[in-house]
Amino acid sequence: MKAIAKRAAGYAGSSLWAGTSSWADSGGGATDVVVVRHASGELACSSFHAQLPKLTKQDFMGTRVQIFVNNLPTPLSMVLDRDLICCFDDGSYRASSEELEMLNLKPGRNSIRYEMIHACNNDRRYTVKADIHLWNISDKVVVVDIDGTVTKTDVAGFGAEKLGYEYIHAGVCEAVSVIARNGYRILFLTSRAITLAHSTRAFLRSIGLSNGGVGMPEFCLITTTERFLDSLVVGVRSADKFKTVALSEILAVMAPGSVVNSAPAESVAGGRGGT
Repeated sequence: MKAIAKRAAGYAGSSLWAGTSSWADSGGGATDVVVVRHASGELACSSFHAQLPKLTKQDFMGTRVQIFVNNLPTPLSMVLDRDLICCFDDGSYRASSEELEMLNLKPGRNSIRYEMIHACNNDRRYTVKADIHLWNISDKVVVVDIDGTVTKTDVAGFGAEKLGYEYIHAGVCEAVSVIARNGYRILFLTSRAITLAHSTRAFLRSIGLSNGGVGMPEFCLITTTERFLDSLVVGVRSADKFKTVALSEILAVMAPGSVVNSAPAESVAGGRGGT
């Protein structure tokens, strides 16, 4: 494990990990949020996972974090714990249907920004950004892995691009675009760190653009809630468990009472069982 972590740190700037040249384990990030409107009119959501960057030794525990949607302030806010992780006042990570209604979401992708204003300097703001998606209960979803599926390498293959290897499977953008055109929502699920969420979105959106293409269609991104080095442990030892839990949450939002089958999924090109 130490060897993997050492090699990973050495290749932190590799585009295998989506533009992480400015990588620091103190960085912040946020996963995307899925909101689904049910037939009853009620809204349900996946977890609001966000961590602000550790840029100072000052203790911000209990500090209020404002939530902006589509660059507009909302009545919804969260508070910071000792590790700069955002949570709601009751300690949870999910908003109620009434709170979700206050966000005035439009169908499909919406931008979300978590912003903390420095208590002693109103001009100093700490922010992380993600997307929040409003889906219908009838929407169909295709889940796509990233490392080892979109790319040709997983966490054990750090640095392949640095060594001159082509690291993206040919035709990935085209395949995902066809799926989206057939009416499916796209959800990328990865055991990458939450601190790499922003750069991973940029990486995914860049695929297909280099040859004059249109790039990836609209997608949702779910990462681990771990910072960089801890996420390597998840990627190596328990990626299957993390992804089962993550899929279970999405399924619970889409179809309450359903259970994700923990048995290995059917093999697909580029995929690896259990990851």
